[in-house]
Amino acid sequence: MALLSTLLAMALGLTVGIGASFAQSAYPERAIEMVITFPPGGPTDTAARLVQPFLAANLKVPVALVNKGGSGGAAGMDFVAKAKPDGYTIAATVRSTVSITPVIQANVPYRMKDFEMIGSYAASAQAILVKKGAPWKTLEELVADAKAHPGKLTYGSAGQGTNSYFTMELLKLARGLDIAHVPFGGSGPMKTAILGGHVQIGAISLSTMIPVIRSGDVVALVISGDKRNPAVPDVPTMAEKGVAEASLSTIMELYAPAKTPKAVVDRLAQALAAAMKNPEMVAALDKAGLEPYYNSPDISRQQAEQEYEVVLAAAKKLGPLK
Repeated sequence: MALLSTLLAMALGLTVGIGASFAQSAYPERAIEMVITFPPGGPTDTAARLVQPFLAANLKVPVALVNKGGSGGAAGMDFVAKAKPDGYTIAATVRSTVSITPVIQANVPYRMKDFEMIGSYAASAQAILVKKGAPWKTLEELVADAKAHPGKLTYGSAGQGTNSYFTMELLKLARGLDIAHVPFGGSGPMKTAILGGHVQIGAISLSTMIPVIRSGDVVALVISGDKRNPAVPDVPTMAEKGVAEASLSTIMELYAPAKTPKAVVDRLAQALAAAMKNPEMVAALDKAGLEPYYNSPDISRQQAEQEYEVVLAAAKKLGPLK
């Protein structure tokens, strides 16, 4: 009887195992919701809309885009962290939402451990720029004026905890500047603010501003990175200006909720990797002023963890948010 019970248990276990394997291999069976954690008009939104059709084609199901902006991307990330971990709700976000935002916003309810990494796929340099007609034509002129009039100038960013915020704050720290911060709800609103003259200086993703830089409506004083961007070859880099420590680029990544089955995460990662091998996808990113930047889940998480440690150390120097 004991032997019979054992055989029955083994058979049942084998059946369950086959069923589970079949269920995983069938993923995805329906549409996937991809939550863009910033409002329309910014680099995160642009990149997500470019990769979406390639993911849908590779996964063979619709991928529905939903913008859930707010709190520097934290609102959308919190929504995804609390979603059912079945692979049908994923986040299209930027690395700063897990490497910067939790460091400097005490009320952020999630941490990096609350997500499974799917991979990174695009990058955008940060730019510090001013509206056409501003009295500064170079970074040096802006720094000199800010030092001469401490507390009189204002800059806008895509939100507290974003790369744009941190880029400007690190520049202020490096050059000893007192410039007031005005946070906005994403790169799209920030673009509107600088064009409307609501702030004197903008810290914002370069890809968002390329059309108005080319039109002459705004002047880019400096961008992040150790080499110039071919989209704006005349704009110097932070490294050239001696402030490489303020050089943070925006990295676009995909995340799933923690505890999403590994087979499901692997399937999503495979679809992303395949998209990034498609010349049409690479060309679309280049045209939008975004750098194709693919990394596997393991490498992406390692980079995010390293950035978190760098930001944590810098945050201690910067002090409370302003």
